[in-house]
Amino acid sequence: KSPYEIVKTILNELQRNIHLMILEIDKKKAFTISRKFKEVKSSQNSISKYLVRCLTTIYSLQTSLDFEKGGRIATNLFQLYEFCRIQVIDSFSSNNNNGLKKSYDALTQIIQAWETMEVQK
Repeated sequence: KSPYEIVKTILNELQRNIHLMILEIDKKKAFTISRKFKEVKSSQNSISKYLVRCLTTIYSLQTSLDFEKGGRIATNLFQLYEFCRIQVIDSFSSNNNNGLKKSYDALTQIIQAWETMEVQK
């Protein structure tokens, strides 16, 4: 695969894991309200799994940036990835997925821009 395809795959994987984490946080809230504590624990385990996947993926994206060649774009992408990292950790800690939803939306825009760049190459 080309470097563009690899980054696109990693971005899509991050977006998918953020989406799954959002769903699990919602499920955990519902299980907590209905006092289904076995399901709460299962849901928390899934949230933990997606946390690790998200953080690993974000780390891969951040370390792949070339600040010398990429300049301001690389810096902006790093800041976006850092925003996503903070939102993932915060959502894990607080069981509130509002920041995750913002991260998901921002990644959607980046993925669309990335696909446009790939087509132009």
